[in-house]
Amino acid sequence: MKYRFNVFAAMAMAILAICFVFGPATAQDAAKPRCDGCSVDGKTTPRTADGHPDFSGFYNLNAIYHGDPKEEKPGQHVVNRNADGSVFFDYGGANQGGDGEGPAKPAAGAPKREGRDITCADCNNPPYKPEYLAKVKAIVDAENGNASPLDPQYDCKPYGVPRGSLRGAGGYAMQIVQNKDVVAFLYEDRPGPYFRIVYLDGRPHPDDLDASYYGHSIGHWDGDTLVVDVTGLNDETWLGSGTVGPKYGMMHSDQMHVIERWTRNGDTVTYQATVEDPVMFTKPWVMSPRTTTIAAPGDYIRPQMCIIFDKEHLVKGDQTPYQPSKDAAKPEGSATSANSIPMMSGTWTITIHSTVDGLLSQQWSIKQDGNKVTGTAKTKNGDAPLEGTLEGAVFNAMITDGSAKYQVKGTVVDNDLDGTIRMGKNEFLLAAKRSQ
Repeated sequence: MKYRFNVFAAMAMAILAICFVFGPATAQDAAKPRCDGCSVDGKTTPRTADGHPDFSGFYNLNAIYHGDPKEEKPGQHVVNRNADGSVFFDYGGANQGGDGEGPAKPAAGAPKREGRDITCADCNNPPYKPEYLAKVKAIVDAENGNASPLDPQYDCKPYGVPRGSLRGAGGYAMQIVQNKDVVAFLYEDRPGPYFRIVYLDGRPHPDDLDASYYGHSIGHWDGDTLVVDVTGLNDETWLGSGTVGPKYGMMHSDQMHVIERWTRNGDTVTYQATVEDPVMFTKPWVMSPRTTTIAAPGDYIRPQMCIIFDKEHLVKGDQTPYQPSKDAAKPEGSATSANSIPMMSGTWTITIHSTVDGLLSQQWSIKQDGNKVTGTAKTKNGDAPLEGTLEGAVFNAMITDGSAKYQVKGTVVDNDLDGTIRMGKNEFLLAAKRSQ
């Protein structure tokens, strides 16, 4: 990793040196805001010395995200006071563009904005096999708006590929740096500034590749289109949902393989991907095309960090937290219908995919009273008490193992439980089956 960061530092120094030597010719030129990567007329595609389209530049969908809060228009407030006296602070500012806030309408030709599918128009959903589609629908049915506490982004996990390929996944800002051997994508997004490198030098994928959030990317040119082959992806990310469509774009396996196609026309970049997952899909998923544009002159990439405590603010449709404290009184009329709660009573065989100790196995004995769940988890230290709740198919529980407390969250469908368990500072994937 140190070597790679040094490569980026060298590239950055080279860029700065070029800017210094070939700087503005006049004071008037120097006073103009710089447009990083813009074509000369917005329509002509810049090209590198070897004739390929030059993707270098800063992109952030400027038809929607354009400028600073000082440009706020009347009625588009950063701070809104509600009738009950509470105050809502829009962290993104007036120009962030929430429903009813920010720019009233995108510029002509800008990507269509449809709530959840904010970065693509008419997004098509992945072709899940029936058993996985049932789990995905159970998660969506428990959502309030477009947020689920099971979404890995709320645990500050990287977005992965393809969710985080285009201008991050929620921040809409990315810097592209290109030469003949590599294309580097640097993103302004949570969980913090991150990057991807696409190798164009003809190398194959490594044989001993360890799975990761962004995998390993190699690329080649198909005419004016950059084709990127991505493999070695882990299964700890979602495909979309939340702030980036499509609605049912959620879980995938570690056998996923992604082929991306990047094209640039003038100041617009179009992204399309084909996603293969032989474990969870019935056929390859061809994603709806998505586009982004060169940022406004003078705009530039800035750091953005994720704070995991944001998940604590997610609420259900009745405005109560997804994970209420034991002492919190349940508001009148907010009881969950018994028909929407799966039955968990029985013995469960648990598999924990620990990246520290390898595969761990446990057995849970669970009893259920309405949406309250109690029981014991057999750990290496003996029987540990388990207490939790069900909100629809969403299961949240705490296991107390001596002085250690393990938080479990997941989705229950029939005799299957899929989710995560937090053990100390680490969070691992968890899968369970009811044996009786």
